[in-house]
Amino acid sequence: MKRSVLINIVLALVVLGLVLWFVFKPKDQEKGGPPQPVSLKKAADAKRIEITRKGLPAFVLEKDAGGHWVQTAPFPARVDASKAGRLLDILGAAAKTTYPATDLSRFDLDQPAVRVTIDDQTFAFGSVNAVTDEQYLLAGDKVFLVSPVHGFSLPTQADSLASHMLLAEDEVPAAFALPGFKLESKDGKWTSTPPPADPAKISQDDYVRWAENWRMAASLATQVASGKEAGDAVRISLQNGRTLELIVASRTPELRLLRTDENLVYIFPADTATRLLTPVTGGK
Repeated sequence: MKRSVLINIVLALVVLGLVLWFVFKPKDQEKGGPPQPVSLKKAADAKRIEITRKGLPAFVLEKDAGGHWVQTAPFPARVDASKAGRLLDILGAAAKTTYPATDLSRFDLDQPAVRVTIDDQTFAFGSVNAVTDEQYLLAGDKVFLVSPVHGFSLPTQADSLASHMLLAEDEVPAAFALPGFKLESKDGKWTSTPPPADPAKISQDDYVRWAENWRMAASLATQVASGKEAGDAVRISLQNGRTLELIVASRTPELRLLRTDENLVYIFPADTATRLLTPVTGGK
C-alpha cells in the first residue's frame, strides 16, 4: 500500500472520529474539575436494593439481621456477597462529564430499560456513548457518564443474583445419609456405613475429597421448585447442628437436587451425579 494512501486512510479515520464526537456530544455537557460522585451514600450503610428491568421480574435484595444480603424477589434465595457488592459499586462511581437531566431521550433515559434503587436513591441506566464507551447514568438532577461495568453487573436472568452454591459458606457437612450409604465425621475422622470391603483401598483423603465435592457443588442454574419433584432423599448433617434434606429429582439428562428448606432446585451437569451420589468405595 502506498504511503499516500495510508496517510489518507488515517486522516479519514481522524475526521470520522471528530464527526462522531460532535454528533454524540450534547452541547450542554459540563466537563472539567475533579470527578463528581454519583452518590454520597456508603455501600456499607445500604440495606435494600431493588432492580427493575424490562422483560424481567423485579429483583429485591435485603440485608438480614446478620448483615448478609438475601434475595426476597423474584423468589427467596441466598445471594453471593460478591454479587451484592458489585451492585453496590455504583455508589462509589464518579464522572468527569455530567449533563443536566433535561431532554433525557438523547441518552435513552426518558424510558430507561433498567433502574436500580438503593434504599431511597434511584439510578437509571441509559445508552453507551459511542465515542468514550461510557454509559449515561441518571441520578438525581444530573446525568453522569460512567464506566459501563456497572451496567454489566445487573441481572439478565431470573436467577442471576441467586447463589448457585448448593451449600452456604457456613454449612459445613458433618455426616451424609444416602440410600444404602452413610458417611460420618467423628473426632476428625470419616467412617462409612457399610464399611469398605477392602479398607486398604480407601483412605481418609478419599472421604475428604468426596465430602468436599458436596461442599463446593455449584449449579448451572437455580429454580423455584415446581412442587412435583420426587426421588431419593439425601440428608446432610451440618457442624452447626442443622440437617438439610435434599431430593434427587433427576439424574439425567441433568442432575436436579431440591433443597426442601429453600424450595429451590439446583441444576447440575449429569456427570455431577457420579461425583456426589456414588458411594466412596476406594480403588481406581
